[in-house]
Amino acid sequence: MEDYFSAESKPESHKKALKFVGLVAFIGIIAIIANFSSSRETSVVLAQLELEEQEFKSFIELYNKQYSSEQEYQNRFKIFRDNSAYARIFNTHGETYILGITEFSDLTSQEFSARISSPITIQHSEVQESQQAEKLSIPTSIDWTQKGAVTPVLNQGGCACGWAFSSVGAIESAWKISGNQLLTLSEQQLVDCSTNYGNKGCNGGNVVNAFQYVQYNGVTTASIYPYIVKQGSCTYKTSTKAVQIGSYRNAGRGVESLIYNAVALQPVSVAVQANQPAWQLYKGGIVSNNCGTQVNHFALIVGYDQTNSPPYWKVKNSWGASWGEAGYIRIAVVSGDGVCGIQIQPSYPIA
Repeated sequence: MEDYFSAESKPESHKKALKFVGLVAFIGIIAIIANFSSSRETSVVLAQLELEEQEFKSFIELYNKQYSSEQEYQNRFKIFRDNSAYARIFNTHGETYILGITEFSDLTSQEFSARISSPITIQHSEVQESQQAEKLSIPTSIDWTQKGAVTPVLNQGGCACGWAFSSVGAIESAWKISGNQLLTLSEQQLVDCSTNYGNKGCNGGNVVNAFQYVQYNGVTTASIYPYIVKQGSCTYKTSTKAVQIGSYRNAGRGVESLIYNAVALQPVSVAVQANQPAWQLYKGGIVSNNCGTQVNHFALIVGYDQTNSPPYWKVKNSWGASWGEAGYIRIAVVSGDGVCGIQIQPSYPIA
């Protein structure tokens, strides 16, 4: 029988056969390597996905999230992954603040905006601050939380009434600083009862309207009129009034020296633009950019530090103590309307 692989009888055929075998072997090796590489990449992707889902499950447990179906679960998981990836990439840019997982990590930017914000018509109080206030001698830093003049951080939930939490917080602090007991007052009363003053319950409002309401009607405590995360019928009885303010003032739009002077005396309500990743995913540090000036949420300046670089406002928010820096955010002090528009409408009550 003819031997096709015999070098003696068919040297050319033998060479061709060896080349063919070598080529087949080479292709096989390449296929094995490619398959190994692909398998390895797939394993890495699957491991990362598994890690992200574990983070998502921890997130669900921490914030007591509930989804109606497997489809909604998968949709929220995808949004969570996108927000987490955005935060990781942002944190490589060397900014003055960091982002991460928050209660709002399973919301799109549009959903987040609808949940926490509403358009604000800028208002200034009828009583303006005297320009002589510029001559005040004030400390280089102050923190009213350390002076026992600020109540604990609360969570407004899915009701866009940051205006109520900001105004009530300012009144609580003003009442304490004027020599009275620190009381936890009722945001719900303002949500339910101040519509005749221009507020819209869970659909937005303004601290100036709230101050005016409390000036003429007073406000009761949260224990008597508790928060229910939605607008209801007004059930306030004047016999339960705990605090009434005498007036309210504007600290001066865009004039940081006047705002410093006001905060040196008491916490100040401020409007901010909060429907941005800088707020949605905020974990800590000093926000110095990336949040706009189209104000749509209210918060409360409770302190400042002029010695820091950059100097900052310490701001109490109403999204729970697990958000940000134990419920607070620091915002850089700059000239004009300020970072996030924080210097557009600074207002405070006179107890």
